[in-house]
Amino acid sequence: MAGSPKPSSAESAISGIASAQWSTEFDDALYRLLLLTDRPTDIAMLASNRLREVYYAVLKGEAGGAVRRSFGVGNGIVRAIEYLASHLNESITIEDMANKVGMSRAVFHRKFKQATTMSPIQFVKSMRLNNAAKRIAEGTNVSVAAMDVGYISSSQFSRDFKRMYGLSPKQWQKENTAKVATIMQ
Repeated sequence: MAGSPKPSSAESAISGIASAQWSTEFDDALYRLLLLTDRPTDIAMLASNRLREVYYAVLKGEAGGAVRRSFGVGNGIVRAIEYLASHLNESITIEDMANKVGMSRAVFHRKFKQATTMSPIQFVKSMRLNNAAKRIAEGTNVSVAAMDVGYISSSQFSRDFKRMYGLSPKQWQKENTAKVATIMQ
């Protein structure tokens, strides 16, 4: 506000809140994310990537340094998520993830849930199903997509998929293959 005194850096550090100019990249990324509103299929297919684009724009912008200090490479949960994303097709336990980031199982579980609002196992399942849904919509065989993301049982995959998306994997494929082809053009 005009005429309001600017808080000192000590006050900003205490409050944990900082302000920064929005960049054009951030505006564009946020706009693309907001375009998905009220489009459930588009949200299921595109939201995580659009949100990642918003995060990237924040990291590149004026607030990037503060964000990196708060949630940067040293953050165990960020490292765990990066590890999970690159090892989706493997059997991963909470113990494995906790050990990777140097935390006890209980501390890891608590911090992970605070950061993501999901348990580590729910998060892994969600990542696997999102990855499989994308592959299925791109035309990958349902069984192949299930195996590629670490499911051993196709019946368990189908149950989990239907629980998350409200459609069987085959129904999902029929409804979304054409949409993905249109987006890719």
